[in-house]
Amino acid sequence: MSTDNLLGIAEIADLAGVTKQAVSNWRMRYDDFPRPIQKLQSGPVWEREKVEVWVKSFKGEETHVLSFINLKGGVGKTTTAVAVAEILAQEERKHVLLVDLDPQTNATVNLISEDQWAGMDKDGRTIAQLFEDRLNPHNSPKFDVEKAIARRVSTINDGIARLDLLPSSIRLIDLQDRIPMIALSGNYTANPLEILRSAIQPVIDRYDYILIDCPPSLGTVTKNGLRISTGYVIPTIPDIVSTWGIYQIVDNVARFAQDIGLPIPPLGIVATKVQVNNLHARIIADLKAKRLGRFNEAGVLSQPPLFSNEIPQTVAVARGADVDADIRTFKGKYGNAYDALRGLTQEIKQLCEKKKH
Repeated sequence: MSTDNLLGIAEIADLAGVTKQAVSNWRMRYDDFPRPIQKLQSGPVWEREKVEVWVKSFKGEETHVLSFINLKGGVGKTTTAVAVAEILAQEERKHVLLVDLDPQTNATVNLISEDQWAGMDKDGRTIAQLFEDRLNPHNSPKFDVEKAIARRVSTINDGIARLDLLPSSIRLIDLQDRIPMIALSGNYTANPLEILRSAIQPVIDRYDYILIDCPPSLGTVTKNGLRISTGYVIPTIPDIVSTWGIYQIVDNVARFAQDIGLPIPPLGIVATKVQVNNLHARIIADLKAKRLGRFNEAGVLSQPPLFSNEIPQTVAVARGADVDADIRTFKGKYGNAYDALRGLTQEIKQLCEKKKH
């Protein structure tokens, strides 16, 4: 590990704007203060990233980075992520960046027109270009995060001032299977899981929330999102097929978090496209009671809690996904699902912003 990534007590004090004695007190008082990775003759040293995350959280200045994940498509994952981003930005007055990692680009074309997306894709101002640059290290890189971010996006109010978008591209479909090979092309000096983190590091601190719409897989692209995430949300239709992969998600994310040495807790499960029928009622009851099948069978992992707000199935949500539709209000875009989406947003905000210390 580079010495640039190591901090002693004096450097931690400078980073946090406190005295060395305050840092020593934190070590004694807070059990979750990062452990030193090494003890040198000059004293203990810590990994910079872990200390930065802890200090920001302690001071209430951290950026909340949430991945929205489900292994099955068509469960309302993108609609939920987009709605939460819009409501956080417009009604909670938060600065929000939505990162579209899904090559289906549904979040992208939900927030900007297809013409704007096509122009950005042609100019290399999408996530696909970021990964393509890393796959071709001998070419001059084209991706520039400042130019790739679309500002003031959404159909609401002809754009929401605090909502930005880092768009995806269908070109990512052809690239995603090659991304794990980036380590080979870089002589094992390039980590394919660090691509997104490295690219957006310069802009992270300007946002209160970064929401990531992940593809329906647990591959390298999704792990790029998880690498910077402080938590994740699992939207699911309350049926057997849609909930089947939840255990796999929780298990894989827990293993990944352990590998990188950073917590990535599940905030909860969101019931989406809820209909009034016996199957949905039964699955929701199981989710509320935390008795989703494989969690009980395995007995090791705990099932994430179910958010209290359930998102109903509604025609208006489908219409609201059309960026060219003349839908400029939340009620017009989300219909009778809006109240539940707003309630969900408030639940997520409360979980993220509750005081840690």
